[in-house]
Amino acid sequence: MQPADKLGLVLSGGGAKGAYHVGMVRALNELGSHVNAIAGASIGALNGCILASAPNFEEGHRRLETLWNTLQARSPIKTKKSSYLKILAASAAILAPQARILTVLSAIGQFSEEDSILSNEPLLELLEEYFDVEALQSGLPLYVSVFPSFSGIIDIVGDVLAALGIRDTPNSDFLHVQSLSPSDQKKVLMASAALPVLFEAQKVNGRTYTDGGQGGWSKSQGNTPIQPLIDAGCTRIIVNHLSDGSLWSRHDFPTAAIIEVRPLERISRSECLFGEAKDLLGFNGEKIPSWISQGYEDTIRCVGRVKNSIEAYGEIEKSKAALSESLKHGAKADLQLEDRMKKLDGFE
Repeated sequence: MQPADKLGLVLSGGGAKGAYHVGMVRALNELGSHVNAIAGASIGALNGCILASAPNFEEGHRRLETLWNTLQARSPIKTKKSSYLKILAASAAILAPQARILTVLSAIGQFSEEDSILSNEPLLELLEEYFDVEALQSGLPLYVSVFPSFSGIIDIVGDVLAALGIRDTPNSDFLHVQSLSPSDQKKVLMASAALPVLFEAQKVNGRTYTDGGQGGWSKSQGNTPIQPLIDAGCTRIIVNHLSDGSLWSRHDFPTAAIIEVRPLERISRSECLFGEAKDLLGFNGEKIPSWISQGYEDTIRCVGRVKNSIEAYGEIEKSKAALSESLKHGAKADLQLEDRMKKLDGFE
């Protein structure tokens, strides 16, 4: 890269599939990639904060590897019994043959904005253990995708309508983490990974936010947060995807040179009806190692191929410059020889 170039890294969301980032970072370190800024959504935001606060990519990979080894043994998924019972009550009302619309609305209405099925405690404990707030302040700029929430139920309805192609979701917001207070930094990281209803929404600067991956569903605007890196002056950007056939397109961002790391083989591990949900919450020793390995191999192929092409092009340009210089010297030598021959002719 030229000295003025800045390289950005986009880490998309995908729950437990975020293990893919561990292998990706290892490969980028081996390829000598020098990242200047990071943007992440959901699990990508959490991995991004670990990476951004590390002194270098090698140490960043080591810390991510340690974190994901911990996640295999200590899943961040913990059910909140009180909220779980409310969901069961709502489900029972909906499924009951004698249910009436008022009964259903009443049951759902009891599930407040503060309620969630899963507890935030395991994630907070992991942030306390692995997130170095002070180091992040002097680390790589980090941008996080968060979705302005209306309420958990409304957010889910919006996601379903977007998935069916009926109506797109509003765009996510992108926040610069280092510009926030230490307490809000943790909140925004929690918010970016707060799947509606599953995890509790977070309030930052008076706004309620949930999982950033919900925004701009039709083009993965929130789940693939490249725009803040472009706004920050990154001219080259590596973009990662944690889904098979992501709808995001690099052609929407013609001003940046983009390298995409897409899964070259199927990244989904579950084939059942709720397979995507099982993958999102699949923090276990069976899936995580395979995603780490896949991330490494895909990155070596995708980024390595481009890097090799750039280096080969550089060698060609060097050869052209050397040949041009050689021709200049050759022309000069020819002129000197011709001048000497003329002098010899004069002696005759």
